[in-house]
Amino acid sequence: MNGAREYAGIFNTGQFGKLYFVCGSHARGKTFHVYVLPDGEDAIIRHHGNPPSNKDAVEVYGMLGGQNGWTEYYGWKHHGPWEKDFIELVAVRKAKIESIEKDKQVSIKEKNDVEKERVSGLLKRY
Repeated sequence: MNGAREYAGIFNTGQFGKLYFVCGSHARGKTFHVYVLPDGEDAIIRHHGNPPSNKDAVEVYGMLGGQNGWTEYYGWKHHGPWEKDFIELVAVRKAKIESIEKDKQVSIKEKNDVEKERVSGLLKRY
């Protein structure tokens, strides 16, 4: 959904420092929530894909409005220093994804070059 698709597509549900991300989906699109965890606490997870059960965890990014499952849109519910940390995590994750994609493309090109060389050699020897 609007504001969730990009982030849910690059992260998995889990803890990132003091932040806990919940990535999900439903029939109409992706969902994405960010929680700030209490100091020194790891996320308490009762069921994968659910918010952390920590007593003092606060949802700082999530659904702001719209009809749930149809027209919802996502954004920051609370502003603060966690936004900077989040932006840095997004940049690192995007760079990692880009690096993986480049490596994949290099590997595909190398395989294609080897195959072209094999075919060319076989046909020259005919």
